[in-house]
Amino acid sequence: MMDKIHKEILGLMGKIDINCWNEGDIIVIDLKGQLDIYNSGDVRKLIEAYRKRGFDKFAVNLKEVTYLDSSTISVFIHCFQTLEKSQGKFLIAGLQGAPLEIFEMAKLHDVFELYPDIASAIKSQTSESDSD
Repeated sequence: MMDKIHKEILGLMGKIDINCWNEGDIIVIDLKGQLDIYNSGDVRKLIEAYRKRGFDKFAVNLKEVTYLDSSTISVFIHCFQTLEKSQGKFLIAGLQGAPLEIFEMAKLHDVFELYPDIASAIKSQTSESDSD
């Protein structure tokens, strides 16, 4: 069932290498390559498509993203704010190199929940829900 949903939604995407899977109720979005004005909107489309199907927790893996621009940051901020309003989550994992420098220069590490890797992002949510 979930495999079918992942494939259906991934069919909407453009050129960047995107893979998705779920860890419990968290959708992991694995991105590879360069995120720019030509494909950053795909990330928003992807999240909106999952949200329409009732998902509201996302962990975005940027470990293999080598470049991102201001349009990507705008998309991330939009997704973060939209999900925050609906008690959802938008977690960012694996930032390194130039993308990390951009986040630090723009003081975005104060805005987003950043994690060193996907495993720690997922763990942050599972331990949080256990304590409820």
